[in-house]
Amino acid sequence: MRTVLTWQETPPEKDGVRNVCYEICFKPDGSQLVAGVGNRVLVYDAVDGDLQNALKGHKDSVYSVAYASNGKRFASGGADKTVIIWTAKAEGILKYTHNESIQCLAYNPITQQLASATASDVGLWSPEQKSVAKHKVGSRICAMTWTSDGGLLALGCFDGSISVRDKAGGEKLRIEAGTSPIWTVMWNPLSRHTGIDPNTPPHVLAGQQRPNMQPGLLIFLPVQSQKTQDRDLPNITPHLTYFSNGEYLAVSGTDKTVNLYTREGTFLTKITERDSWVWSVQPRPKHNFVAVGCEDGSIGMYQLIFSTVHGLYQERYAYRDQMTDVIIQHLMTEQKVRIKCKDYVKKIAVYKDKLAVQLPNKVVIYELANADEFNMHYQSATKINQKLECNLLVVTSHHVILCQEKKLQLYSFDGVKEREWVLDSVIRYIKVVGGPVQREGLLVGLKSGNILKIFVDNPFPIPLIKHTSSVRCLDLSASRTKLAVVDENANVLVYNLITKELVFEEKNANSVAWNTEFEDMFCYSGNGMLSIKTGDFPLHQQKLQGFVVGFKGSKIFCLHYVSMQTIDVPQSASMYRYLERKDFENGYKVACLGVTEADWRQLALEALQAMQLEVARKAFIRIRDVRYVELVNRTEAGKKQGVAESLLMAEIMAYQGRYQEAAKLYTTAGQVERAMEMFSDLRQFDEAKKWAEEYARTKGDTASVQELINRQAEWSEQVKNYDAAAEMYIKAKKWDRAIAILSKNSWWEKLVGVVRALEKSDARLLGLCAGHFRKASQYAFAKETLLKLDDTKALITLYVEDQQWDDAFLLLHAHPECKVDVYVPYAKWLTGSDKFDEARVAYQEGGFPELATKILEQLTHNAALENRFSDAAFYYYQLAVEALKDIKSPPNAMSTADRKLLDRFSELYDRAEIYYGYDIIHKGIVSPFPTTQPYTLFNVARFLLMRTLNREPLLGVSLVNVVYTLAKESMSMGAFKLARFAYNKLQTLVLPAEWQAEVDLQSILVRSKPFSDKEELLPVCWRCSTSNPLLNTQGDFCINCGAPFIRSFVTFEQLPLVEFELEPGVGDEEAVRVLGEDSGIEAARRAAKDSATKEQGANVLRLADDSDYLSNIEDSFTAQMMIPNASIRVDRLTLRRFKTSEVIVRSWPNSHIPRQYFKLMDTEVPLCAGACGHFFEQDEFEMVSLEKGYAPFSREELQPEGVVIDESLREPGIGLSQAVTRSTNARAKGTLQGFSQVSIKR
Repeated sequence: MRTVLTWQETPPEKDGVRNVCYEICFKPDGSQLVAGVGNRVLVYDAVDGDLQNALKGHKDSVYSVAYASNGKRFASGGADKTVIIWTAKAEGILKYTHNESIQCLAYNPITQQLASATASDVGLWSPEQKSVAKHKVGSRICAMTWTSDGGLLALGCFDGSISVRDKAGGEKLRIEAGTSPIWTVMWNPLSRHTGIDPNTPPHVLAGQQRPNMQPGLLIFLPVQSQKTQDRDLPNITPHLTYFSNGEYLAVSGTDKTVNLYTREGTFLTKITERDSWVWSVQPRPKHNFVAVGCEDGSIGMYQLIFSTVHGLYQERYAYRDQMTDVIIQHLMTEQKVRIKCKDYVKKIAVYKDKLAVQLPNKVVIYELANADEFNMHYQSATKINQKLECNLLVVTSHHVILCQEKKLQLYSFDGVKEREWVLDSVIRYIKVVGGPVQREGLLVGLKSGNILKIFVDNPFPIPLIKHTSSVRCLDLSASRTKLAVVDENANVLVYNLITKELVFEEKNANSVAWNTEFEDMFCYSGNGMLSIKTGDFPLHQQKLQGFVVGFKGSKIFCLHYVSMQTIDVPQSASMYRYLERKDFENGYKVACLGVTEADWRQLALEALQAMQLEVARKAFIRIRDVRYVELVNRTEAGKKQGVAESLLMAEIMAYQGRYQEAAKLYTTAGQVERAMEMFSDLRQFDEAKKWAEEYARTKGDTASVQELINRQAEWSEQVKNYDAAAEMYIKAKKWDRAIAILSKNSWWEKLVGVVRALEKSDARLLGLCAGHFRKASQYAFAKETLLKLDDTKALITLYVEDQQWDDAFLLLHAHPECKVDVYVPYAKWLTGSDKFDEARVAYQEGGFPELATKILEQLTHNAALENRFSDAAFYYYQLAVEALKDIKSPPNAMSTADRKLLDRFSELYDRAEIYYGYDIIHKGIVSPFPTTQPYTLFNVARFLLMRTLNREPLLGVSLVNVVYTLAKESMSMGAFKLARFAYNKLQTLVLPAEWQAEVDLQSILVRSKPFSDKEELLPVCWRCSTSNPLLNTQGDFCINCGAPFIRSFVTFEQLPLVEFELEPGVGDEEAVRVLGEDSGIEAARRAAKDSATKEQGANVLRLADDSDYLSNIEDSFTAQMMIPNASIRVDRLTLRRFKTSEVIVRSWPNSHIPRQYFKLMDTEVPLCAGACGHFFEQDEFEMVSLEKGYAPFSREELQPEGVVIDESLREPGIGLSQAVTRSTNARAKGTLQGFSQVSIKR
C-alpha cells in the first residue's frame, strides 16, 4: 500500500488570528471539504483543492465544523462561543451562542439534530425547533459522536470519562476510562448497534492521553460493560476516525504523522508525516482519500492505493484480506479458509502444500495438515524471525526465494541464506515450475528480455530464450518443451525449447497460461478477450475481463481487480476440429478436459463409424451407455470372425436410428430380408412393405407383400394392439373401423387426426366424430370438427354446453338470429352462479325483459324478507329506473302505457326511499353499537311516519320500530309534544315484551313535560318561511304553501331548495344560455342604490299596506314564493338576474321528460346531488361515499375525479355536461362539485 499527495493548501493568516486548522469535515457526497482555519470557515473542492468560499462569521478561532448527513447544511463553532449554521451554498441561516467556547459539533445522521458542546453544557438544536435545549455537564467535553442510527450520543470528557446520552440529551450510561482526557471518540460503524454487523457488539473507540503528556492509548469500550481493550499509541492522539466503512482506523498525532491501523488497533503503515501537529483527519466519503488539518493551518489531501497481495499455484490461490488476514481459496471446489496473522501482511507465496506469509518483522511458513488434494487445513510449520525486504517472494518445499531488483536470495526455513544469484538485468517475472524436493526449478524473466531457468540446488542459471523486449509474463507447457512469453509490447509468443524456434506470435495480450492437462493448448487474455489456442487450429475467442493466471482442464482462472474467478470453458470446438481430421486419440484427450454429454456421444459415434473401437468403447463407458458398449463388443467380435464390414456398419446405423442407410447396407450385402425384418420389428409397415416389394422384385416372390400386411393385421387384432390396427386402417382409408377403434379407446388426438384427414364432403363421418367428441366432453376437438362442417348452430350449442361464453358471443355477432340459444342459457348459468345483475342484463339482451324484471322483483322480495332493507331499496331503485327509461312520449302527449310506466316509476321510487330510510331505523335498533346520529334517527322516523302513516306498510317495514325510534329520540331532543303523540300511538300497537315496560313508563313521564316542541326543532318552509309542525300527518310538505320538503338522504334534514318552472316560450337551451347574464349588473345597481340612500345622511324606513306589499317587491321570484299552492314561473329577465351558483338544473334520464329547475336559497350551504336523484350536503356525501366506497342510495362507484355518474341513467348521446350540473358556489368554497338530480316530482 502506498499514499499519494493529491493537493495541499496553507491559507494565509488574516484578522490577526493565528492560523490553526482544528477540524475538517466532508460533504456526505464527498464533493466538498469544509475546514475551520483561524477565524474563517473555508470551503474547498475536494477533487482539486480549489477554494470555493471563505466564510467570515466568527470573531475568534474556529474549533469545530460538522456537515449534516443530508448534505443541505453545515455548522461551525469556536472560541467566540457562537455556533453558525450554513447552507450547502455557503449562506448563513442561523446563529446561536453558548456561555463558553464551542469545543465540538456533531449532526445526528437521522434527525439532522445538531449537538454542540462546551466546557459546561451540551446544546441540542433541530430544524423543527426554534430554541436550543441545553444540558449541563460536569467536565469539559473534548469530542462527541452519534451512532449511525441517531439513537445515542457519546461524549468524550476532559476528566477521562465517556457519557452516553440519548437523542433528547438524557444520560443513559457513563463509562470511566481513567483520569486522563478523552481527546477523540468514535462509535464503531460495524457494531450491532449500528445495524451493519449484527455479530459485533456495540462499543465506543476513544483516544486517551496518558498522564504527564505521555503517548496515548487507543481504547475499545464495550457499551455493555466497563471492560476496555487498550492499544498503545506512539503519540498523543488529537483525532482518529474510521476509514473504508469501518475496516481501518486513521489516527493523527502530536508526532506530526497520520497512521493507518486495523479496526482492532494493529498498526499497518504510515499515511503521511506533516510539518506540525495533525489536529484532524477525515476520510473522503465513497473514496480512498483522507484529508488532514494541521497546527500550521495547512490542509492536505492524500490518496491511499491498496495494492493486491496474492499468490497462486495450480488450483490454490491465496490473497490478503483486511490487510492482516490471508484467505486461501481452492479454485476447483470454491472452498475458502482464513488465516488471521494479526499483523500487516506484505507478501504471500504458495507452492504445493506450503504457504509463505511475509510480515513486517518475520516470514511465517504454513503447511497443509495432510497431503489430501482437497485439504484446506493449514497449520504453522516454522518462522523466519528476520526483517526481510523484497520485491517478489516465492516459496518451494524447503526454501523461500526473495527477489530484490537484480538479485535472488535463497533462504532455508531456518532463516539461513544458502545461495544468491546476481543477474545482469532487473527481474520482471518469477515463477516456480516444480521439480523434485529441494531441486525445484524457477522460471525467471528479465527486463532485458532474457529468460532463465534456475534450479535451487544449482548456482548457475540456465539461459532458455533471448527475447528482444522486457518480459511481462511466462509459462511452461506440461511437458516443459514449449515456452509462452508475454512482453511489454503486449505480444504473446510461443517458443519450442528444443529447437529454439518461434512457433506462434500474436498481439494484444497481457497474460498467458498453458493447460496443465493438455500439451498443445494454452490461453491468453488481453483487450477484454480470452483467446484459446489448440494445436495449429484457429484461435477460439470469447469476452473476458481481467488477467488469465491459470488453465487446468476446462477451467480458466482469471484475476479481475482483487477477485479470482473460475471460468468454465467448453472444449467442444477443439474436439470437433480433431474429429474433422479423424484424429480420434487427440479428440478423446480434449474431451477428457471437459465437454458435454452430447459431445462425448458424438465422439463415440464417429469413432465407432470409423471403426476406432477402443476410443468408441471408452467414450461410451464415459457416458454409461451400456447398449452401445455391447454393440462395440459385438462389432469387435464380428470383425474378428470375418463378418463383412457392410453388415457391421448396417447394424451400427440401425442402432443410431439411421434405418434407411442400414437398409441400403443390408441390400448391398445381399440380405434384403433383414431390412424387411428390421422395419417390421419397428412397426414401420410402409417401409417394411417397400422393402418387401424390393425383396419380391429381387427374388420374384410377390406373395410376401400381401402376407406381410395380412400377418400384421391379424397380429394386431390378436394381441389387442388397437393402436397399430387403427393406423393400418387409416392408411387403408377404412375410416369407419378406424373411428370405432379410436373412440372406443379414447384416443382423441388420433381421432382428430382422422378429422383433419377427411374431406368436408364426408359429412357423415365428420358428424360421427363430432358426436364422439361431444359425448366424451372433448369440446376443443368437437369445435374443430364442427368448424370443418361449417355447422354454426351446432357450434354455438357446443360453446354453450362447454360454457365458453366468450366464443359463443363472438360467434353470435355474426349470427344474431341465434341469440336466444346463447343469452337464455347464459342467464341461467349466471343465476346459478349467484350473479343476478349479470343474469338480468343477459335476459334483456336476449329479448326477455320480463324475465329480467322478474329476477329483480324476486331479489327485492327476498331482500325484504331477509331484513336487507338497503338492498331492497337499491333493487326498487333499479326497477324504477327501468320503468322510467321505457317511457316513449312526453307528458303532454303521454299514452296510456307510458302513463302506467310513469305511475310505476313513482310507486317503485317511493318504495325505494321508504326502504332506504327504514334500513337506518332497523340498524339503529338491532345493532349493538349503533353509529347513526340521534338527530338523523329523529329525521328519518319523522320522514317515514309522514310517508307511511296513512297507507299499508311495506313488507318488512315495522311501524312499531319507526314510532318507537321517534318517541325515544323526541324525548331526548325536547320535542315533548311529538313524543307524547308517539307514545300514545305505541299504546295502540303490539309491542315486543321487552319494550312494554319502558313504553309504559315513558308514556307517564312524558305527561310531566310541557305539551310543546322546542321552537328550534320546528321545520321552516324555504318557500313561504312558515314554521311547520314536526309531524304532518297528511304528508311531507308545507302546511301553508304545499311545497314538498327536499331532504338530504343521509341525515334526512330539510335542504334550502325551491323548485321553479320556466315561462312558456322559454326553452331549456335558452334558459341555460341566459342564466346569470345580468347577475353582475343587478348587483351593481343594488349597490348604487344603497350608496345613494346612505348619501342622504339618514336611514329611511318605509311603511306600506299589506295590499301594496307584493306590488312593491322588485324580485318577481320572491313575489311568487308568497303565493301558496301555485307553481313559480320564471321569465328571461329573472333568469338573467339569477347567479349561476343559485340555480341547479336536473335532467331526466329520458329525453321525453322535461328538465327541472331549483333555486338554492342559502348559498352558504354547499350542496350536491347524487346520481340517484337526491340532494345531499357536500360534507356528509363525501363522508358516506368514502366510508362505503360508493355513493349513497344509488351505489354508484366514485370516478377518479370525484364525480358519481349513474351509467344506467344516461341515454346514448346524453353528454357529461347534461349528466352533471356544477355548483360554482361549492367550487369557490373548495368543496366537491354538484351533481344532477334525477327524481320525480310528487
